[in-house]
Amino acid sequence: MKTHATERHPAADVGRAALPRRLAAMCAIAVLALAPLAAAGAGKPHVVFILADDLGYGDTGFSWQQRARAAAQARILTPNLDRLAREGATMTSHYCAAPVCAPSRASLMLGRVQGRCSLRDNCFDHAFVERDTLGTVMKSAGYATWAVGKWGIAGGGESGEPVSSHPLDKGFDYFYGFLDHMAGHTYYHYEGHIRGAFMGITENRTNATASAEGIYSTDLFAAKAKELISAHLASKPGKPFFLYLAVNAIHGSGQSGDNLPDKTPLHVPGRPYPEDGVTWPLEREPAAARNTWINPAYTNLPPFAARYATAITRMDDAIGDIARHLERCGIAEDTLIIFTSDNGPADEYGADPRFFGSNGPFDGMKRDVFEGGMRVPAIAHWPARIRPGTVDNSPSQFHDWMATLAEVGGVGKPGLCDGVSLLPRWDGKRGEPSLVYTQYEFPWGGGTAAFAGFKARKGDVRGLQQMVRAGDYVALRTRMREGGGAAKVRLYNVVEDPFQSRDLAGDESQRARLKALTKSLDDRFKE
Repeated sequence: MKTHATERHPAADVGRAALPRRLAAMCAIAVLALAPLAAAGAGKPHVVFILADDLGYGDTGFSWQQRARAAAQARILTPNLDRLAREGATMTSHYCAAPVCAPSRASLMLGRVQGRCSLRDNCFDHAFVERDTLGTVMKSAGYATWAVGKWGIAGGGESGEPVSSHPLDKGFDYFYGFLDHMAGHTYYHYEGHIRGAFMGITENRTNATASAEGIYSTDLFAAKAKELISAHLASKPGKPFFLYLAVNAIHGSGQSGDNLPDKTPLHVPGRPYPEDGVTWPLEREPAAARNTWINPAYTNLPPFAARYATAITRMDDAIGDIARHLERCGIAEDTLIIFTSDNGPADEYGADPRFFGSNGPFDGMKRDVFEGGMRVPAIAHWPARIRPGTVDNSPSQFHDWMATLAEVGGVGKPGLCDGVSLLPRWDGKRGEPSLVYTQYEFPWGGGTAAFAGFKARKGDVRGLQQMVRAGDYVALRTRMREGGGAAKVRLYNVVEDPFQSRDLAGDESQRARLKALTKSLDDRFKE
């Protein structure tokens, strides 16, 4: 099988390369079957929602790397995401729900803002109690629903609770991936447990680790996504599908089983991405090659940076592969692809967000309610609906996706959903304003060199934190349990001052705004 180094194919190459014969045949059958029917689900588009892990606002070409970094600086290549951004809508002021994965993913899945969501703070592997999810909403709209990749909010694992919010119990027809948060700390899944968390792969409710042995997880989940799409189009061509694809990249990885001889942190694949795409089932990588391949574009970089960039570009390769698959299957025009990340960049397992400017023009990172921890890259690509080059600068947040997808599917949003639909904005209309709010408690502070610089600029700012945005302004406070001056409200104009270097709380002209936003923080806080 021919392979390629990613830098050899430009963004325009998203549409090239032939599918392997088996998948091509399945797609051909599906396209012929679709001919006498209306578009998917009587006008409803297919939906592919791709969620990255710890990917900073500055880690993609469309949001920062190609747009703002100097030509002489090292850059991360994401040509496929860049193409999707050019052809669709980019959201420059999109916020995750919380600056760490479990509460952020819970709010995304439940359409609820932190403070009203049952899962908050560092509640890794805890279950949620809400009934309505993205899965149930899309299922009620007539969609086939699949969850592939990381879940992390089922119960079990590190929580020690019963598994009570398994994807199959929360609106999804099919699940392939890992339920427990800790399994996201490896890209080569294996039999074994760490702190109660299963490090392997589950298919529905069955141990399927054998299907993942010796395979880099980004490739694994892309191949599974393509297989699901092909099989569905062949068997149910008139039914729309909703694929929730939560990849590992670029979460720090340092947990390794016996199947990984090279245990260097920040896992990378063992071979180039196949030129003709990945095909299910995947062949195992040779054991000695696993976690060793560096994209040729990055071989001159420091080892940690080369690994970090290789893993992100590998994710981009997989997204381009899925996009090509949709095109070959004849459904790309009426498929909504959403891409975003669960929180800001991390400084874990040797990663350093300063090297590539992973937090873009912002300050802060994962676990901070400052912009660098909360603002994330976001794309919506839907050729049949969204005009190329659309830019949405208005604030939005994770809970808006439930309201948006409900409208896409032609159903009402659940009564407890805190979000608003983003569709009007993509159509060039104003739309309803989004609520942008978070609260998050991280009591352990920082310790890395990357955090030390942030602490020097902003002070000791973790602990119990809150943030709310209204218009161009963000009000936030930290160390709330200490009270007094430590918990004072800070005010920033994040349009004029995205780095949040000028606290306007002492500005007399901002007194009324500060008072109103402080009241908003008080009113929304919930233990």
